[in-house]
Amino acid sequence: MSTHEKDSAGFYRLAQLDQIPEDDMLQVPMEDEGVELEVALTIVDGEIYAFRDVCPHMAFPLSVGYINGTTLHCVGHAWTFDLKSGKAVVPPVKKGLKLYETRLDGDTVWVKVDPLF
Repeated sequence: MSTHEKDSAGFYRLAQLDQIPEDDMLQVPMEDEGVELEVALTIVDGEIYAFRDVCPHMAFPLSVGYINGTTLHCVGHAWTFDLKSGKAVVPPVKKGLKLYETRLDGDTVWVKVDPLF
């Protein structure tokens, strides 16, 4: 598990822009204050999305799934999520993605991750 630089606003430096695949996902393991988690990063239509890399259904890693447009498909049990809102599309349930705010500084991708949630 690796640690990442954190700025005063709570953003972590997680990747360089060229590391993030278009319409696919990059898993970034991170740790802060003893809490370990994985964040998934993707670029869809030029927009960077970051989310906790765990399906809220059965804790399956979402980064092994696939993206179609702005829909993320979990291959564990076929749940799908809207990347823009984080809401589950199929099945229509209340559990959604934990989305994180992103910031681009040059080619460096910063993500505001609250590791406790």
